[in-house]
Amino acid sequence: MAIESNMTRPGQNNGSGDDRALFEKKMMTDVLRFFQSTNIAKELVTVKTIDQGKSAAFPVVGNVTAQYHTVGVELDTTKAIHTEREITIDSILEAHVYVDDIDEAMVHYDANSAYNEAIGRSLGKRYDQDLFRMIAIAALVVEGTTATAAGLLSFSDDIYTTSVAFASANDELLGDKVYAKIVEAIAQWTEKDIVGEPVIVLQPKSYYALLNNPANTGLTWVNDPNVQSGRVPLVLGKRVMTSPHLPQADDSSNTALAAKYRADFSDIVGLIFAKEAVGALEMISMQLRSDYVPTRLSTLIVGKMLVGFGILNHSAAIAMLKA
Repeated sequence: MAIESNMTRPGQNNGSGDDRALFEKKMMTDVLRFFQSTNIAKELVTVKTIDQGKSAAFPVVGNVTAQYHTVGVELDTTKAIHTEREITIDSILEAHVYVDDIDEAMVHYDANSAYNEAIGRSLGKRYDQDLFRMIAIAALVVEGTTATAAGLLSFSDDIYTTSVAFASANDELLGDKVYAKIVEAIAQWTEKDIVGEPVIVLQPKSYYALLNNPANTGLTWVNDPNVQSGRVPLVLGKRVMTSPHLPQADDSSNTALAAKYRADFSDIVGLIFAKEAVGALEMISMQLRSDYVPTRLSTLIVGKMLVGFGILNHSAAIAMLKA
């Protein structure tokens, strides 16, 4: 009997087939874990998956007026206005590494774990960055002209929310001022009867300023008797988060971005939005592949996704802006 037939191949599934199958599944699990630990925006928006095509349309229905009925009077016809929001798939989002044979032979630590982390975190970061850019663009739609500029079909009775801006330079670094702007935004949300439950995402400096507000104004500490969690609790009953991936630059001429993600984000301090504000369209969810490339004497490890982001309901997003 040839010894080859009895070789133990730890990467094979049930002793047969591809000798790297189990390794790739383990790598995929690691990459997905690091993606999820880096990315926060995906769970905060509407996500739809398609099997084919380059875009998907999300139906949008306008408002209908309620009224009291007069006995014996025939009901008037009321017209519910319809439009749609189309989200297109972007180019493939990928992150990869080449592992040279000599490096793989000489490395003295678990290099694969480091590669998996680098790929997962890179994909999670870029997903977050582009999705937050789209949420910011939705939040900057404050009237019909900006809606048209964002490529949106508008209703005659469309509702618009407006950005809230700090009064003076560096107010975004003062906890009581940050709290006051959150109050202003949430009050507007309630007054205009905006659909959805908002979440608040702040730039790190503003988040920690809110946390260190000496008066703890308006903060509701949850299950934290020692008040030492290092996290902002609920504010006005709304979830508060922070991310370094919120846009902070003027990307209006940034050709490294797809055109739909370009805008001036240099004044963005935070975003208040509901999942109805923006949609994520996925054709290929996270995938990982590892192949040996003999012409390079190295192994290519690639993580990839095929996604795109677009505005659904612009009124369900409000921007907090610097003075």
